[in-house]
Amino acid sequence: MAEALLGAVVNQAVAKVISITADQISLALGFEKQLKRLGETLGMIEAFLQDAEEKQTKNKSVKLWLKRLEDVAYEAVDVLDEFAYEILRRKVEIRNQIRRKVLDFLSSKNSILFRLKMANKIKAILTSLDDLNNLASQFGLQQRARDPITPVPAYGGPKVETISYRGHSNMVGRKHDVSKIVNLLVNPKDKQVVSVVPIVGMAGLGKTTLAKLVYDDLNVKMLFDVKFWVCVSDHLDVKRILKEMLEHFNDQISIPQNKNAMVEKLKQKIEGARGGKDQIKYLLVLDDVWDVTEWKDLKLCLEGTSKNGGNGVIVTTRKEDVASTVQARSDQWHQPERLEDEECWSIIKEHALRDSPISHELEPIGKEIAKQCQGVPLVANVIGGLMSKIQTNGVWGSTESVLEVESVLKLSFHHLSSPSLKKCFAYCAMFPKDYCFEKEELIQLWMAEGFLGSSMAMVDNGNKYLNELLSNSLFQDVTRDTCGNILTFKMHDSVHDLSLSVSKFDALIFQENSSPITNECSHIRHLNVGCDGESLPRMLTIVAPKLYSLFSEINVFKKLPKSFKFKRLRVLKLVGSYYIFALPDSLGELKHLRYLDISRTRIKALPKSSTKLYHLQTLRLLRLLDSFVKFTFPDGLENLISLKHLYFASEKRQPDNIGNLTCLQTLPVFFVGSQRGRSIKELGSLNELRGELEICRLGLVRNKQEANGANLHLKEKLCKLIFDFEGIGGYNNE
Repeated sequence: MAEALLGAVVNQAVAKVISITADQISLALGFEKQLKRLGETLGMIEAFLQDAEEKQTKNKSVKLWLKRLEDVAYEAVDVLDEFAYEILRRKVEIRNQIRRKVLDFLSSKNSILFRLKMANKIKAILTSLDDLNNLASQFGLQQRARDPITPVPAYGGPKVETISYRGHSNMVGRKHDVSKIVNLLVNPKDKQVVSVVPIVGMAGLGKTTLAKLVYDDLNVKMLFDVKFWVCVSDHLDVKRILKEMLEHFNDQISIPQNKNAMVEKLKQKIEGARGGKDQIKYLLVLDDVWDVTEWKDLKLCLEGTSKNGGNGVIVTTRKEDVASTVQARSDQWHQPERLEDEECWSIIKEHALRDSPISHELEPIGKEIAKQCQGVPLVANVIGGLMSKIQTNGVWGSTESVLEVESVLKLSFHHLSSPSLKKCFAYCAMFPKDYCFEKEELIQLWMAEGFLGSSMAMVDNGNKYLNELLSNSLFQDVTRDTCGNILTFKMHDSVHDLSLSVSKFDALIFQENSSPITNECSHIRHLNVGCDGESLPRMLTIVAPKLYSLFSEINVFKKLPKSFKFKRLRVLKLVGSYYIFALPDSLGELKHLRYLDISRTRIKALPKSSTKLYHLQTLRLLRLLDSFVKFTFPDGLENLISLKHLYFASEKRQPDNIGNLTCLQTLPVFFVGSQRGRSIKELGSLNELRGELEICRLGLVRNKQEANGANLHLKEKLCKLIFDFEGIGGYNNE
């Protein structure tokens, strides 16, 4: 399936050629003919893709051809991106030169060297593409257009984001299960300080959903004074679980590193929730547990947080040996039964049809398919999304393809409407299991990778893609704001496994238990560094030349020799580390960089070179750990002419002269100041703003004329304005 994503890379290259050739400045560089030929050659290659993807499983030569084509396509994207960077650089220079009334840069030595360099690179790519075209003919590959796939229509009126994975179907056939688990918690067989109830079952049976229903049950809310939810996923880390329990109280307490101190602090916080009661009881849900080597240690810690009995722990797991370790008495386990065929059919109908009547031809087929769900809710949910397409397109595969969850999920992936959308789905493998995706963040990452095109409609395309993934039940647990707009969502474990399978050739989450590092890792283009292992420097050295995305909680720049650089990087997400203090001066050399997130680090400034990041679209500075230190922006921030999304959480993080960033679409908060560059007039030129804007400290606006300078009446894309006259803002306050 990974080869099916190649079309997106070729499409991206063709789109860039069209975009660059449309720019008038490119005419001055003398590359019109070469770029035109490059676009035509890529178009010819693209016509071979569908035949090659079908034949590569039986023909190793075709598979190698596809791999070579992928490398050349990425090279083309990079070269065209360099071209686009030079165009942006010259636009900035023209603007700055006009201010100084000097226009001599076009004849500079640097310009001549750039043209020479680009000419050689384009020539090399064209030669490689000609060779691939010749090989395609030798292999007997046929040129044909890709089969069109009609996107899933949106339902529910004019709003696009109206499709939800959960709905009422979560309750189908599970009321008895909820009652039984609640009873096990309320009336445990053994009176202990902590009673454990495992929920055991196969993937897709709804264990997590069932745990959530219990978690929100009215009787549980009355019985337990404090509740915690921790997703364990892989390694059961005692310190991490205690830390997340402490973070539940959300009062910015200092969390100790010592385990005993963490237990004592947690005990104090739990007792602090007494509310007039003599005894406090808590409930902890440990979701998706696989490894219990530290279970005894964890249980001792949990018992140390409360002297009272009656506390409860729910453990969801696929493994019976995990259940037997955390709870020796099997009569304290709960194993959800499979749903009845009629219940599966009820789920399918709800997701597929909503309020629409089902056709006479499809109902018997649907009921037969419901039998093939074998009582697994996940399968019924996914099929429900697919049946919506059946209603529209009349397309379906063999009934055997839905016998297992994996087959159904692969079918759902296959029916996504474009290679770019498949790329968007595969990119989700960069995140750990049970990650809570933020809609804005994910769309901006897709945008940075080039999956959403290069027009002003990128955000709209991202919303469209997200809607289709939701309609195929590939996301779940959707949360919305009061207006019904999607805020966050998650992936089911089985769906996440599918994204890993699809992206295994170019994405990797590096952890302590990762596979041995070999030169075969050189194809990795998206890397998530989750630990600081001994093999990390070697890994970074191998992947650096081709890396497009880098997520890391450690300072990876200190792990690489100076000779190695992330020259192709589009995304840099350094988030959540107390030990990242600064960005290197070489940051400005990342010419392709479009997304920079340094939230929850101790970075205090952007280096001067960052003003050369002409492609940068998104900059996130949320919840920086040194919250009382003013963040320093370099002079020349207005050179970031592509910046569309800027996030900060306090007045100390707001740059001066923000009005120079005229492409901004996202600015969640603005703090009015009395000093120069902080006036409300800075908003006057930001007419592309959309979504929500909170304007704080309006009491510092001096007069009506100054207020009118904000030109709020011209910001037609804003859907929500919040006026705060005295406060410090409500957006992610630090």
